Amino acid sequence: MNLSDHAYNVVASFKASLTPEQIQSIGDESFEDLQILVEAAIGSTASKAIHDIAKEIETLAKHTRNQATLISKLEE
Repeated sequence: MNLSDHAYNVVASFKASLTPEQIQSIGDESFEDLQILVEAAIGSTASKAIHDIAKEIETLAKHTRNQATLISKLEE
């Protein structure tokens, strides 16, 4: 599921919890704005999570290289 679809589903779930009068009062344009905001929030969170994971992988790679160097020195 892409970000747009997920944001649409979040807004649709929110709309389902409202009465018809509330939906009419809020209006389609506001729901579209909400969908854009939800999509941006999800995208930002996903981007940060990917960045954090990449940093962890970099740290693990550095540690692994250090361990490999130590093992190599022991084998000499």
